[in-house]
Amino acid sequence: SDSLLDVLNLVCVIVGLVFFSLALLTFALCQWSPGVNNVARINLCVSLLLAHLLFLLTQQFLSLIRRHQVLCAVIAGVLHFLFLSGFVWMFIEAVLLFICVKNLSQISSKRKGVLRSGFLCVIGYTVALVVVAVSAGVNPKGYGSEQCWIKMDKGFNWSFQGPVCVILALNIILFIYIIISLTSTLKNLNAEVSHMKQTK
Repeated sequence: SDSLLDVLNLVCVIVGLVFFSLALLTFALCQWSPGVNNVARINLCVSLLLAHLLFLLTQQFLSLIRRHQVLCAVIAGVLHFLFLSGFVWMFIEAVLLFICVKNLSQISSKRKGVLRSGFLCVIGYTVALVVVAVSAGVNPKGYGSEQCWIKMDKGFNWSFQGPVCVILALNIILFIYIIISLTSTLKNLNAEVSHMKQTK
């Protein structure tokens, strides 16, 4: 109901859309190394760009959309899917980083063989689709609140918050492991370089 907050929200989402577009172009066009896999980053940008674009359009035409309950519920389901797939892609990026750090000495020979782009796309979108499908199956009336989002009653909001909390927790665990592993690898590398210098 606060018009200033609505304007601020509109400006922030538009600025976000511009930067998502720039990031998407950068990741799609600038392949600086053949060993670098940008699939997760590109799909993360696509998911969040589409989610924010749909959110922006929904909020601008909310009074018209709200009259059609089915349309409002469908938009809420699509938003649920897009935002969840964004979090799944964040997790996939963390796993790719984990594999890269773990196999630091062998660059990415295993990474290409195990995690192909098509396989990543299936995981990135299927996990979110399954969560939305199960949520809609369990509570079909859970979508389509006043803001055309997930209804907060009966704990249905956990169909979004639950997976997000799990992904964030896993990302934190991976992040800690990556930092420890990277620190250890760099110490060993520095020791080897120092030993080579002494030998020379």
